[in-house]
Amino acid sequence: MSKGKSITLLSILSVIVAFVLVMTFIRFPVGVKNYNSLLGAIDLDYDLAGGTAYTYKLASDNEDEVDDNINTVLDVLEYRLGELGYGAYSVKAIRSTQAGVEDYKIRIETKTTDTLESDMKVVMAHGELKFFGGTSEDNIFTEILQDMQVIKSAKYKGEVTTGSYEIDIEFTKQAYDELVKLIEADATYFLKITLGETEEGEENVIFKDQISKDYFTKKRVMPLYSEVASAAKQMALQMQSGGLKYKYEVEDVAKVTSPYGKDVALKCAVAIITLVLVLMIIEVLYYKGFGVIVALSTLLFILGEGWLLIGVPNIVLNMGGVVGICFATVLCGIGMVILAKRVKEEFVNSKKTVKAAVNKGFKQAIVPTININVIAGLFALALFAFTKGVVQCFAITFGIGAVVSLISTLVFTRMYNALIMPLVKNKEKFLSFKREPETAKKEA
Repeated sequence: MSKGKSITLLSILSVIVAFVLVMTFIRFPVGVKNYNSLLGAIDLDYDLAGGTAYTYKLASDNEDEVDDNINTVLDVLEYRLGELGYGAYSVKAIRSTQAGVEDYKIRIETKTTDTLESDMKVVMAHGELKFFGGTSEDNIFTEILQDMQVIKSAKYKGEVTTGSYEIDIEFTKQAYDELVKLIEADATYFLKITLGETEEGEENVIFKDQISKDYFTKKRVMPLYSEVASAAKQMALQMQSGGLKYKYEVEDVAKVTSPYGKDVALKCAVAIITLVLVLMIIEVLYYKGFGVIVALSTLLFILGEGWLLIGVPNIVLNMGGVVGICFATVLCGIGMVILAKRVKEEFVNSKKTVKAAVNKGFKQAIVPTININVIAGLFALALFAFTKGVVQCFAITFGIGAVVSLISTLVFTRMYNALIMPLVKNKEKFLSFKREPETAKKEA
């Protein structure tokens, strides 16, 4: 590449990077609104930006006395919040300070969303899942499938036809075998599934229809349908976890700050920027001229990671995601070190010219760089598939970072090398790589 072309392309690239840097951090008014920078555009979770706190007390018509095993209630609440898509949250049981009062209050803190109020009604839903059978729709139903685990899983499948949303419930083998016996005993058989009571005190019927053996799939799965997507999701969630052991009612709703303190998101941003700057400085100090090339590529890495957090839909950044970004930054640094080390070794231990040594170093770094980033990406993919909440957010940002790290190491560094090296007169001095005495002597 000619020197003039290198200057032109490098100048254009520098302007673009400078613009992206400014847009990443600066805030300014735009008409009646404000541009709130990259940091303001990222959707933050409760642990970084605060949210809403719901405090619940035992309902006056609660029938069961609270025992010491309140943890079972907390486990159900945490499961439901996770299934509804909430990543970071806090669920606590607070014992009353009044003398002689053994009741607990429940306090839930989580991200403020448009559906939070309705979601919290699902989270705190009270009532036992019960099954009833009868020989006709109007016949008196009798309770069935008692004293056994009935539901193995309940999954929301989405819209199957226009205005119809499917939920697949899988019965345990014991419950399925018992239900088949009941179906085969009568010419017609109706199944009714209830979950507690409605707010009006009426029976909360979530399914009532005639069924046969053909109603089930080979995997003991029975489909249910709803005309409302949110109702279908709620139904699947409640059937999976059942009802709460105790009945609660809202005592207070309030806004809360992050549990880590004020401006924690800004502090995390500063920590990430500091990590990147330290990494870039180490690269420059240790690998001199080539360190400048990999440092500039590291800068593009963190910008790419940040902007993808906006570009990829439905990402809500929490503390797990912040840790994922930090790990991805270190991963990128390892890839840059592998590349710089290969280039340095190739120049020092051979008679090749700078250009030839750099090209050979790039080729030798391809396999180890791909290996380390692919392994990291597969690890992130596995975490994403089998976890939820904060850990899943870690998997997302770490996985994105693995992809951007691979591109930065193998593409951006080569690009900067092609743009910068034609501008350097004394390439060996710029790289500051010294050959071994024996090699230098043989070359002389």
